[in-house]
Amino acid sequence: CRYRRLISVNELQECHRLVWAFRKEIEPYWATPDPLNSLRYAFCEAAEAMDAWLRAERPNDSRNNERQNDVLDELADCAIMLLTAVTNYGYRLTLPTSKDIHVANAPYSVDIVSCRVSDLLEEYSHAAFFNSSRNNYSMEMSIGNILNIIANYPGMELKQRIQGRLERIVKKHVPLDKQKMICEKVGITCLLAEEIKKLKKQHLANLGIVNEPPM
Repeated sequence: CRYRRLISVNELQECHRLVWAFRKEIEPYWATPDPLNSLRYAFCEAAEAMDAWLRAERPNDSRNNERQNDVLDELADCAIMLLTAVTNYGYRLTLPTSKDIHVANAPYSVDIVSCRVSDLLEEYSHAAFFNSSRNNYSMEMSIGNILNIIANYPGMELKQRIQGRLERIVKKHVPLDKQKMICEKVGITCLLAEEIKKLKKQHLANLGIVNEPPM
């Protein structure tokens, strides 16, 4: 398989900044879970990525519904929840170790993401149950490793994919008159503008106008 580079510390930190800037702005409409519950949601998203992968790779299997989720979208959702679990330590997110390069490029990388998120959740759930201390630095290392695997999935552009998923949340949960302001503050206005352009084009088409009139 084709090997890609490790995601840089700056890229990890930028994704973390993006997610937490978004969390701050959207808090009144979409609550931020605590780190442990963020890991639980990350586990759910990893499972949905596995479901999407199975549907794509094994289309002839019998399933109970016709859901058609995108593996890249589900992995991005998993990344968002992992970054949400890192509250005050975003600038200590570190690079994965070199031994993880082969894992990040393996065809079974969705399996590995699922397993590692599960391991991380087990560790921190156990610590919470017994009210024992948790090593935040260790968690950041683990999350950095998982994010590298996600970032190296074929076709993944992690930051752009995260932006798209955050925009989707805005449109679903935020009042229409607040959406533009939040997108501008967070830095996803370009995606919003594209969507507005498509809607405007569709509206003109519905009116029978093929080409937009000149300004």
